[in-house]
Amino acid sequence: MGRFVSGVVGLAFAALAAAATAAPLTVPFDYSRAALGLDVTVKGTPLYMILDTGVDPSVIDIARAEALRLPIQRAAGGEASGEGDAKTAQAYPATITGLSIAGRDFSAVDALATDMGALSARYGRPLDGVLGYSFLADKIVLIDYPRSTVSLLDAPSDAWPMLRGCHTHYVLPLRSYDGDTIPIIADFRLGAARTPISLDTGSNGGIALYQGALALPGVRAALTEKGETGLTGARGDSTSKIYALDAEVGFGPFSLPPGQIVTVRRAPGSADTRLANIGNKLFAAMKLKMLLNYPANTMVFYGDCP
Repeated sequence: MGRFVSGVVGLAFAALAAAATAAPLTVPFDYSRAALGLDVTVKGTPLYMILDTGVDPSVIDIARAEALRLPIQRAAGGEASGEGDAKTAQAYPATITGLSIAGRDFSAVDALATDMGALSARYGRPLDGVLGYSFLADKIVLIDYPRSTVSLLDAPSDAWPMLRGCHTHYVLPLRSYDGDTIPIIADFRLGAARTPISLDTGSNGGIALYQGALALPGVRAALTEKGETGLTGARGDSTSKIYALDAEVGFGPFSLPPGQIVTVRRAPGSADTRLANIGNKLFAAMKLKMLLNYPANTMVFYGDCP
């Protein structure tokens, strides 16, 4: 369970703060497609990747990996998992070496090399890779949706200048269910119902319900069908119905009014793991700043900011 305080954000910060050792690295992200698009370089070559809390390990387009002569374990290839209707999607263990963001170098990142052509087509521009949990696992990251920036910090206190003036915060453990790495918010509100959801910055949607969520009190009755939308994942394209949800949604002190657009996925989900997946459009609509402290297993959400 989380806790929140309206007032001086520094009170919560003091419990998380440590002495800063270097200036934080703050870079803009491209939100034109409702994703956290980052300009990076690999071995000096400019690439475009998205930052994704829902992927482990990271991903690199196989053609890019080959052109850059990144290590690829061809003999250890297997079938990729994820969204899409394709029967097979091959992926190979690889390593992203020579990664740099805004001139700052990072250590090698474990990844899978796969064909990202379908994802690029649906996204609307070439995607060279995805920086997921294998990149994030040892980092403190501030995602500032109102300003469309990502900051990589040495200590939580480095974020203070970017959070000064925020009047509301909500502290939660940064944890997942067994066998996964995606962060879970355990008590997300769908009207009167409460359910665990996954926090997915790789999703350019808002709320995606799994089948099990339809059995939650009041949820099915609150849905009004609005059509169908296309989805693209590691296994290619698929479709999903879209609905308007006539119920307030949110977590902690943060909420959005009835009428939010949701999709319903085919996967069953589970109340023991998650019954919905939450993407960038919801966090952006709430105008949140999100501090993900992976080493300390803590996440703090800030709102009501100037």
